[in-house]
Amino acid sequence: MTKTVTQAVEEIVRATVHLSDDDMGREWKWGDYDEEGLRFALLLTHHELRDLGVRLAARGGPVSQAQRILAQYHQTYRDLTGVLAGVRTEDLDRAPAEGEWPLRETLDHVLGAEYGFLGVNRLAIERHRGGDASEPSEAEFKEFRKAYAQPKDAVVGPIESIRNAFFEIHRRVLRELGDVTDAELEKRATSWEDEPMPIRFRLHRFEEHLRQHIIQLDKTLAVISPPTEAHRLVRNIYNALADVESATEPAGDLRSAAASVISERAASIVA
Repeated sequence: MTKTVTQAVEEIVRATVHLSDDDMGREWKWGDYDEEGLRFALLLTHHELRDLGVRLAARGGPVSQAQRILAQYHQTYRDLTGVLAGVRTEDLDRAPAEGEWPLRETLDHVLGAEYGFLGVNRLAIERHRGGDASEPSEAEFKEFRKAYAQPKDAVVGPIESIRNAFFEIHRRVLRELGDVTDAELEKRATSWEDEPMPIRFRLHRFEEHLRQHIIQLDKTLAVISPPTEAHRLVRNIYNALADVESATEPAGDLRSAAASVISERAASIVA
């Protein structure tokens, strides 16, 4: 079966993310580029993904405002993926200082917000589409939030299960909110504030809240496990991948060619 670009990126991430800074200087050549060492394999992958994103965008059709907002959110999700790529399970419960949150507590908070934001938006959308412009009752609001509650065991396991938990809710957000129309963006959605806020605001909150706590994760990691050069390069790759994944143009020829190149590069690094 043909690999996707995402699968190929995961291969090169697994092959490199835990390499040391010294490893980045290992001999690696690409054409006339023979002085940068192994780091150039990751720089080149980022370069290729950026170009692929441009080519796909050039072929793509029109997208809605909601889809653009969700693409911005997806970019931030991929930045989070890059942050977590180098995290080890043993790092999750190490607090950077007394009284400050360890990684697991921050991730628990962020994941809970993802579920909560989705529930608030879905309730508003369903009510508006059903012709009900009134605010939901407190009982209805609480009942709906239960249906979008974060699983209790979502962040209790190893880092791999936490990454999967974020993948699942992120995929659900994109699926359940991707058909919001431009007109619906101006409809109101009730949450904890005194006044309902536009759905447009609510959709942007996914990204802004996530970015806020990525900074918190970065600060924690700077103390307990500073990122290596490989980790920083991998994070760049995930950010470039986001545009490719958000592109509406299928362009199987471009995607399969890129996936093959990146997958073969990953195999050569492992070898």
